[in-house]
Amino acid sequence: MSRSKLKTAAAPAYEIRRSPIHGTGVFAARDLRKGERIVEYRGELISKEESERRGLALMEKARRDGGASVYIFTLDDEWDLDGDQPDNDARLINHSCDPNCEAWNYDNRLFIEAARDIRKGEELGFNYGFSFDTWEDHPCRCGTAQCAGYIVAREEWPKLRRALAARERAAGKKAASRKIAGGRASGPSGGRSARGGSGSRS
Repeated sequence: MSRSKLKTAAAPAYEIRRSPIHGTGVFAARDLRKGERIVEYRGELISKEESERRGLALMEKARRDGGASVYIFTLDDEWDLDGDQPDNDARLINHSCDPNCEAWNYDNRLFIEAARDIRKGEELGFNYGFSFDTWEDHPCRCGTAQCAGYIVAREEWPKLRRALAARERAAGKKAASRKIAGGRASGPSGGRSARGGSGSRS
């Protein structure tokens, strides 16, 4: 074969190693350009009914032994993709609230693509887009400046902020109630010193 016909194989786009976010992660093995296709999210095409059945089974497993990984991706109104298989490297990509990747559906095949230019060594991440309905089950560890605290689809962040604010207000009222109760139980020492003592213990 002549030298002119030889083709140089493209350098691998990613590598897999331990992640500071969670468990095992996927990292850029070279500089990646915005829009570059990085890896296919491989899996089994399943119906919505089967997806629901598997999801419920995983929830039961989580309740039973404290852990279950979910790799089911919504494709459209009819089909989902279950990526729980060993040759699906993309399942190891962690969530990020400030993602450098996006998932794109091409005729029910999912591909992870660069949402911006990515430097070699950066960990890859995309927004998992979880429903707000289960936000308390999915705390986020992405550590980005934009981290919402929980893994929720970005369009539902306003709902999340309201829920967090309501929880904070409720916690404040509960703490104030405990402090007042402590002051009443303090006897001759008086409410002021009792409240101060309670604060120093906490």
